[in-house]
Amino acid sequence: MLPFNPKQTLVTGAFEGEVNLLKNHPQFPYVKEMGIGNLEQAVQLFAYLNQHPQIQNIVFLGSCGVYPWSKTNPNTIVSPNVVCSLELSASLGFTKQLPQSPLSFPLVADPMFASGICNAPTCITLQTMDSPPEGNWKTLSYENLELFGLTKVANEFKIPVTAYLAVTNIVGPQGSTEWAKHWRELSNKLQSYFLPA
Repeated sequence: MLPFNPKQTLVTGAFEGEVNLLKNHPQFPYVKEMGIGNLEQAVQLFAYLNQHPQIQNIVFLGSCGVYPWSKTNPNTIVSPNVVCSLELSASLGFTKQLPQSPLSFPLVADPMFASGICNAPTCITLQTMDSPPEGNWKTLSYENLELFGLTKVANEFKIPVTAYLAVTNIVGPQGSTEWAKHWRELSNKLQSYFLPA
């Protein structure tokens, strides 16, 4: 794991189950879940950082699905190096992608784990995708619902973000069912990397 100063680091996730083993642990004074989805993450993180100016780093612990064309397998841990927010409905021609600036944000990836580009759309993908819907999707590896909102706000505060994601499922119609079966075990595994031996 990358070294960080716990007195200046927020450890966060989407919901309590993603950070519960670290919460109230003396080694981690700043642990708080920020909600599910990009908007919830952005709003709650903005409020939190305004109340905690000592925070200089953010470590996000979460879960993700893997796109079928990615070389990453489920039941692994990854640390993405970039996050963007592309909507599948826009790529399929049902909606229009809203403009964003910038289009993506860099993350501080941990070299102990596989890296790649994480897509953080506003909705869970239920569409079967055997291949990328558009050319710009070819480079996407993972799908997580919170990381873009979190990183966008962190960028405004000039705070670096490192994300660790447990790959729980393949993105598609069965993704939520697979996620429900695997998130607890993989979250425990991910959090255990941070606990003293």
